[in-house]
Amino acid sequence: MRTKNVAKTFLYGIILTSIIAVLGIFKTKILLSYLGIEYVGIYQLFFQIYMYLSLVDGGLGATVAYQLYKPISENDNRKINEIIAGAKSYFNKIGIIVIILGIILSLGIMFFIKQTTISPWYIRLCFVLYIVSSACSYFTITHAILYDAEQKLYKSSNLNHILSICESIISIIIAMIGGKLLTIIICFLILNIFKNIILMYISKRDHQYLRKCKKMDMTFKKEANNLFVVKINNLIFNNIDIIIVSKFLGLGSVFIYTIYNQIISMLTQMVQRLNSALTSSIGNLLAIDAGNSKAVYNEINSLLFYIGSIISVPLLYMISPFIQIWYGQNYVCSNVVCLFFVIILYINIIKISLDTYLNASGEFKSIRNSAIYQSIINVTLSLVLVNKYGIQGILFATILSFIISNFIYYPKIIANKIIDDKVNNYYKKFFKYIIGLIINIVICYYFNKLLNNSNIFIWFVNGVMIFIINFVLTTVYYILSRELLFLNRLKLMIQNFKMTVKNREVD
Repeated sequence: MRTKNVAKTFLYGIILTSIIAVLGIFKTKILLSYLGIEYVGIYQLFFQIYMYLSLVDGGLGATVAYQLYKPISENDNRKINEIIAGAKSYFNKIGIIVIILGIILSLGIMFFIKQTTISPWYIRLCFVLYIVSSACSYFTITHAILYDAEQKLYKSSNLNHILSICESIISIIIAMIGGKLLTIIICFLILNIFKNIILMYISKRDHQYLRKCKKMDMTFKKEANNLFVVKINNLIFNNIDIIIVSKFLGLGSVFIYTIYNQIISMLTQMVQRLNSALTSSIGNLLAIDAGNSKAVYNEINSLLFYIGSIISVPLLYMISPFIQIWYGQNYVCSNVVCLFFVIILYINIIKISLDTYLNASGEFKSIRNSAIYQSIINVTLSLVLVNKYGIQGILFATILSFIISNFIYYPKIIANKIIDDKVNNYYKKFFKYIIGLIINIVICYYFNKLLNNSNIFIWFVNGVMIFIINFVLTTVYYILSRELLFLNRLKLMIQNFKMTVKNREVD
């Protein structure tokens, strides 16, 4: 059942995220053409600032889900109601606080923008509406958390994906008929409210045991301080760059950063669907079958390094030619910047196993110091390097902060406290995977030199060829090094599926 739920959540996420990715690329180009580079840069800046306002919740969604694993496995409806009641009361207050903070912050939002020709009051109004729209999700978040704890995250995440698809389509239409950023954000607000109403309706239909409960279980708040630090770190690692770019390099650089980061983020989100799908399943595994956690950990690692290699190598050679063809030569970054973006994508993929096991086990206190180190290194280095090296310096700071902090601490905590293994086993496999990655990069480099990406069709054909070459090289390397551990899990899932179909036919 765990494997089935993981597969379902992952596949739904991949399909819908792929649609969002394609629409996002068209949306960015349309908004650039009809609204201009400043409006697109401001829209991206709003998202990054909101992510920091969301720090108010302390990231307690993960701890609420962690508290729900046991009562759900035991069908303890009374306990589930108490936890949900406590969480609902907590997040309702958080939603109100985020909106108030957003209104206050709107008065000083021009501090984050180097220069612009857009009216400050127009920017402030758009920002407030954007914050209200995004904060609406807090008022129904407990329903999404409950689905997550039940290993049925796809039921709530599908709604979010459909919302994103609708938002992209509506944004494109509004821009093309002459609408402005304010109109787009108002439509985004209406869609968000509608989505939250649907989520609440579906959840109440699926969870008929949910009742208003006077007794509230607030034990999830015990991990607040530890998880708050971890969430700060994750936000800084993923979102500080664009704010520094806006402040020190301007909205034009924000757009250049955004079009590269948009592709990286979409690919990351696709793979991180696996993280969302796995966390509740690993939590269930650690609760009832901890002895099998080491084998599953190794399977997940081999799968993620394999996926990372398959995606990252072709992207390294194809992302800049695509930017040149789609947006124009003026928006193409240097080869070093391109390499750093791809390294960050690779890091985001391979660390999914680390994040999954730490979140599912509730080891938030153990990683608190590592999170602090990473945040300090990232921000400090970014501020030091941005003026001299620009985007390149900021990306380098992000990569180095991960290597110095998370890469050292996370595998050790998992090995010693969760799966009872030697941490050296992780690093041995890591360097084995990296050797294969470097071999693929070198071979594909010489093949790429023979290609000429003159238009989007030829670029696509060349990209498919590089992908196939890299896929074959990666697969052969993993077979020779005996690292295709995840195939056993896939075979088991196929066998279970066939057995289910056969049983249905007999019935």
